[in-house]
Amino acid sequence: MPAHDSASAPARLPASAWLRPGALLLGGALLTVLLVLGDQIIGAVAAGVFAVFMAYWTSPLRSGPHTSLASAHAQASPGTTILLWAPGNPTSARIQAALRSPREDLVWVNVYRDSEAMAIVEQRGGARQLPLAMLGERIGHVENAADLFAFMERHGQGEDGSSTGTAS
Repeated sequence: MPAHDSASAPARLPASAWLRPGALLLGGALLTVLLVLGDQIIGAVAAGVFAVFMAYWTSPLRSGPHTSLASAHAQASPGTTILLWAPGNPTSARIQAALRSPREDLVWVNVYRDSEAMAIVEQRGGARQLPLAMLGERIGHVENAADLFAFMERHGQGEDGSSTGTAS
């Protein structure tokens, strides 16, 4: 699976994607100042570093794994799930943390870097529906890694190519 693929044009980044990182940075700066004023320099440094890290982690600056949706569909074999995700989305981050190692049956598509994927997200109700799992013609919202695996099991293909899932 390629880590980065730019075959599709980037989608427009919504301003709301910067709310959480901005709030974390502002809150961390305020805590850092308060700790400095209280002569707690070590705590201030730790709070400042943590705030900067969390602002980065929850921001669209963290690119993460990405394959364009067109490439994902082209390279997907039966049983391969395409996961539409977004940097800064807490559910996407939890699933990425749970699935640290690459999987052959899972392809990640960053919706902020792929306008076709963003269009699908918008059709399904917007960013609140992320992450979205796609397997064949089936699309569903997943809340965590267990939901993702249940979706894959429910809608996946059996060894002989027969469907193991039920319609939803």
